[in-house]
Amino acid sequence: MALSPLLLLWGSALAQQPYSIYRAPSPVTIDAKLDEPAWREAPSVGAFQFNWHTDGEKEQTIVKMLWDDENLYLAYRVLDKHISAYETRRHGPVSKDDCVELFLSPNPAKVTNYYTFEINAIGTMLNRNRSDWWTGPPTWEPEGVRYRTSFHGEAKKDESSDDKEWVVEMAVPLKNFARDAAHMPPRDGDEWRLNLNRLGGKTNAQWSSWWPIPTPKPAFHTPSAFGPVRFVQRAPSPPVGQGRQGRRGGGVVRSENPLGRSAEVVAAGKSLYNRSCTMCHGLDGEAGDRAPALGAQRRYLRNRDGDIFDSIKSGIPGTAMPAVPLPTDDVWKIVAYIRSLRATAADDFVPGDAAAGARVFAGKGGCGKCHMVDGKGGTLGPDLSDIGASRTLALLRQALTREPEYATRGFQMARIVTADGQTIEGTLKNEHNFSFQVLDAKGKLHLLTRDEVRHIDYSARSPMPRDFDKRLTGEEFQNLLAFLSKQARSRRLASDEEELH
Repeated sequence: MALSPLLLLWGSALAQQPYSIYRAPSPVTIDAKLDEPAWREAPSVGAFQFNWHTDGEKEQTIVKMLWDDENLYLAYRVLDKHISAYETRRHGPVSKDDCVELFLSPNPAKVTNYYTFEINAIGTMLNRNRSDWWTGPPTWEPEGVRYRTSFHGEAKKDESSDDKEWVVEMAVPLKNFARDAAHMPPRDGDEWRLNLNRLGGKTNAQWSSWWPIPTPKPAFHTPSAFGPVRFVQRAPSPPVGQGRQGRRGGGVVRSENPLGRSAEVVAAGKSLYNRSCTMCHGLDGEAGDRAPALGAQRRYLRNRDGDIFDSIKSGIPGTAMPAVPLPTDDVWKIVAYIRSLRATAADDFVPGDAAAGARVFAGKGGCGKCHMVDGKGGTLGPDLSDIGASRTLALLRQALTREPEYATRGFQMARIVTADGQTIEGTLKNEHNFSFQVLDAKGKLHLLTRDEVRHIDYSARSPMPRDFDKRLTGEEFQNLLAFLSKQARSRRLASDEEELH
């Protein structure tokens, strides 16, 4: 007898393994930035299920969870090209807006006792307590919940052509669930049940959930379909190739530099490097007589803090790199200096409001007339969708304020007079022995053979203004730098692929 689609869906859900909520290995700051090491190392729950999809693009929601003795932590990264939210009343109907939800049952033996946390994109929350012991109103006031969203506190969020994603970061005190949970705080191996949902918005409401829900119509309030999660005492194992720990000779190496990367630490590291390392390596990270340039951008180089520390402190077997007998803190300072030599703008901390910088890019700065970011903008200049991951902050600032020594290949300006007297001015995209390809200011591509060209004048200067530090206010210029520094498409694509597998 053939099984119904609903039974097949239910069976596939039961076959999935519980999600491990690992103990947070380091502090979590609730600021909707998700840039702490704890979040980078935590695994995602996996792809959301589109239980009732009918049409429109399936936009994923990436969620991670952590815990400590005080809180359950959640991080949502919501991929969304149409973000809208208008409800600002506490316990208002936030599910009409772009919204994410946590439905949580601390007692697997009684999943009908559950609690809800529903948050829209501008940070309005609705809470309900569906426990059999609760005698209060339909809504509920949990104690001590801290959370932030990408658009937290705004009066409203209208859809925008710039919409790509939004974030929710939340810390929920575990004491809110003490009446239903077996242990408080949870013990290693304790299992709870929950579901993570997404819905709402004016356009392309997703109606998706982490754990499949076997109902013909949307029904998030289905505790029997909550998925299992398990509390794990140890910190999360890092992704392959991004280990927190490295071992050589029995030692344990941290992945993150405990001294940080402040200007003072980097300066101290530079001094130590130039005193201790330049017998083989070159001064200031350049290539030396007996060792490579440590400031180079090469894929084979050790790039993680822990790996660089291990190479300095313990040496590299099979090579001429010896162990360096320096105090641990001095080695970490050298690590900070080496990382600073290789850091792109995306690796750096760039103060400023990136969202305001996007408006400068598209508006007063006029950058979008010639440059494209994520498929939007002009084509006369280079695509800047990955500029933050491929240029240092110093080079970004220089590109906005200083005339380059030469034009970038494929973007040199030229003035061509054709054999029939027509004049074409634009960007010389390609030039060969027998042909030219020129993109004019209106975006029209001209394909010309050399026989059709009477004369060509090459311009050594770029048409791009180089006085953005003067034509913009100091705040606008800094915001533009912040926006450009965050353009790291190659890393986002790699991160999305890793998160969803």
